[in-house]
Amino acid sequence: MVTLQEQNRQILIVEDDSDTVEVVCAVLESAGYEARAVDSGSLALTHIASMNPDLVLLDLDLPDINGLEVLKQVRASSFLPMIILSGFSQERDKVIALEAGADDYLAKPFSPEELVARVGALLRRVDWTPTAEPKLVVRHLELDMPRRQATIRGKRLHLTPIEYGILVTLMRNPGQVISHDELLRAVWGEQYEGDYSVLRVNISRLRQKLEENPRNPTYIVTAPGQGYMMPTR
Repeated sequence: MVTLQEQNRQILIVEDDSDTVEVVCAVLESAGYEARAVDSGSLALTHIASMNPDLVLLDLDLPDINGLEVLKQVRASSFLPMIILSGFSQERDKVIALEAGADDYLAKPFSPEELVARVGALLRRVDWTPTAEPKLVVRHLELDMPRRQATIRGKRLHLTPIEYGILVTLMRNPGQVISHDELLRAVWGEQYEGDYSVLRVNISRLRQKLEENPRNPTYIVTAPGQGYMMPTR
């Protein structure tokens, strides 16, 4: 069923292969989204600045600016949801894109169902605002839930929706080990179970923002072979 919320969602597709563009646009529009496509990195940057889309599907192999460079330029000033669509299916390619700031990575060829599921999951994560607790506090780390703001030692943290979701899950369970799959289900959805690279890279990015020494973390600690936990002291 198409919701009113989906009908208002604008998706920008950055892809220079016309056949792929045609298929992706048809799939998204049949799911109730508004789809627009550009075929170069420079046009992508222009359209992102002017149309402020709700989500971007970005190919890596573009004719002018490399997709990774587009991603890095957008991430310098925005946490706009971005999913990489790429013909490169190696794990290393996925990790590089996630480390550069992508929210997700979908290797070609992909099914229409998987594309719609991943777009929907990311948009729900952007919209999701827990309201049960006004504030979560673990040591010097605070989450103001209604305002979706995080601070550590009084310093504001700029978090992507995914990073925010990870913090919420860990801070709701201080001192407890949350398994890899539990975190994936809570933050991304059940279809991401087993996708440990997307979790590992986002934990690494989050540690860079939280920790005084990311190589010796004290807020997000690894439980080897199990998952992650947030110590209370």
